[in-house]
Order: sequence, then structure tokens, then C-alpha cells
Amino acid sequence: MTKTVLSLLLCFAAVLFFPSCATENNDRPLSDLVMHIARHVGGNVNALMLPDPVRASEGVSMMIEGREVAFYKYDLNFSRQRRKLEHIRKTGILYISGIPFEAEVNGSFVMIDHATNLKKKELIKAFRSF
Repeated sequence: MTKTVLSLLLCFAAVLFFPSCATENNDRPLSDLVMHIARHVGGNVNALMLPDPVRASEGVSMMIEGREVAFYKYDLNFSRQRRKLEHIRKTGILYISGIPFEAEVNGSFVMIDHATNLKKKELIKAFRSF
């Protein structure tokens, strides 16, 4: 087996068995995501969100097209946050006080309240490209 094929198999196995290891944006701050979204979709920071109800490290909301969209950062160095993020990734839902919110996950970040936004497609595209 060539080195390239072996390397690809090892990387694939790492992604399957350690999905959080595949995350490349855990070292990036939430402010980078906010700037990225503002640059690609528009909007303004609305408020800091309390991260405790969603077991995240930090959160922020932006006003985009007259509607609030929330973003949360999970720190994969903490097992509790890593488990919560994996659950959100598998289900596509983030529960806040028992209320389900459609969630989009990209690495260490989660976006909610985007499902009814007029710029939903643009938001998802910008979020995924971060």
C-alpha cells in the first residue's frame, strides 16, 4: 500500500472514531465568525447570549433582516461541551429550556434562529464556509 493511501485511510479512521478531532475551527473566537457573517450576509451584533442554558462557552446574537440569529461557540477541550455539540450535530436540534431550535453545526460553532430568516440560504452558506 502506498504512503498516500495509508495516510488517507488513517485520516478517515480518525474522523470516524474521533469526530471532534476533525474540527479545524476550535481555536477561532466567536468574534471571527460574527465578522465573517457580517461580511457575507450583513447584520449587526444585537446582544451577548448566556451560554449556560445551551452548555456552550459563549454566545452572541445578530440582527439580520430584522430577525435575531444566534451563534454559540463550544470549546472541544471540555468533554461536556464536546458531548453536547455531538448531540446537536447528530439531531440537528438545540434545546433551550425544552424548546427545540433547528441548529446548524460547523466545527465548534452552532447557529440557531436562522430557519425563518429571509436570508436563510445566505446564512447557511456563509456559516458553512467559515
